[in-house]
Amino acid sequence: MKTEHKYISYRPDKDTYIVSLRVDGKKTYFTCHSLEEAIKKRDSLVELHNLDKKIVSSLSTERIVKAIPTLEEAFTEFVEKDVRPRVALSTYSKYNLCKTNYCKQLGSIRIDRISHEAWQRLFSARQEENHYSKGYVMDDVRRFRAMYEYFISLGIIDTNPFDNPIKLQNTHKVRRRGFTEQEKERFLATAKEYDTQWFIIFSLYFATGARRAELLALRWQDIDVSNKSICIRRSITRGTMDGVYREIVGNTKTVCSVRDIPVSEDMLSMILSLQKEDFKPSDYVFTANKLPKKYEHMSLSNTERVFRRIAQKAKLDKCLSIHCIRHYVASKLITNGVDLSTVQSIGGWKNPNVLLAVYAHSNEEAKRKALEKVIF
Repeated sequence: MKTEHKYISYRPDKDTYIVSLRVDGKKTYFTCHSLEEAIKKRDSLVELHNLDKKIVSSLSTERIVKAIPTLEEAFTEFVEKDVRPRVALSTYSKYNLCKTNYCKQLGSIRIDRISHEAWQRLFSARQEENHYSKGYVMDDVRRFRAMYEYFISLGIIDTNPFDNPIKLQNTHKVRRRGFTEQEKERFLATAKEYDTQWFIIFSLYFATGARRAELLALRWQDIDVSNKSICIRRSITRGTMDGVYREIVGNTKTVCSVRDIPVSEDMLSMILSLQKEDFKPSDYVFTANKLPKKYEHMSLSNTERVFRRIAQKAKLDKCLSIHCIRHYVASKLITNGVDLSTVQSIGGWKNPNVLLAVYAHSNEEAKRKALEKVIF
């Protein structure tokens, strides 16, 4: 007599189960003393000969159900197996932060049971409660969409709730502003009083517009004395891995970030003044003075602390950050007529559209000069 299990029948007279299926065109039979034994035999034959990947039975269905992970389990596996091997430490940390933020609400629910509507409510609430920009939350949306695609590729689930778009509120994008000339002078004057090495570090930021992670990764072999330039070849990435905060020196942010930046003779002299008699070309230019040193290079976290300390002493606007120095340099170059290609090359921007949309700022003086020249 037939059973509810495909390819399995039961003989009451002998109290046995018969596994019957066709392999390579021939009918094959196997006798088993229990249903569980018959299901195992059937599944092994199906897997061996790739006969039918969609067999469903009471026992095999239970195994499939257990194979579908909760959101927290799924995102952890996705990050560790798919994301971690191919991204920088800073990006890896963003994924883990994303997991922490969203798994508070949905972490214990199986991913196939979280509807598009549930995701929509969560993202909308998160944007509204924290006053996040649309772009910021959409980064999280893309991460979870990729997670579902990962499990679809493994055959664990069939559908992606993110196939329907997540709708978020449009927000007014507040751009960072660059330093003004007066703020720059006040900051550097305070830095000079604070410490010589820090004055040189921040002066180099203002002189090049390079990313702070690039300048702190400079080694003495990257200082080209003959050509009066610094060679950007590495950068520092940071984040939390296995519960520990780390800073790792690696590749630059993009291929376009590898570049040589000219510096003035005065700037070069200031850099060389930090050189010790027993220096090695592989030594970092900027290092911490206090012992013991956690890193061979000056750390990003320490640089941010010192920047904030100096900015506070200089009584600068709290909205100004180290990255605002990069905005200052880009705006300064563009408003003084430097062509876009050259500015892009100096700053190591991959896309000129990003440079114009994000970093290039106008200022009141530039506006007035433009109007006086053309309109007034």
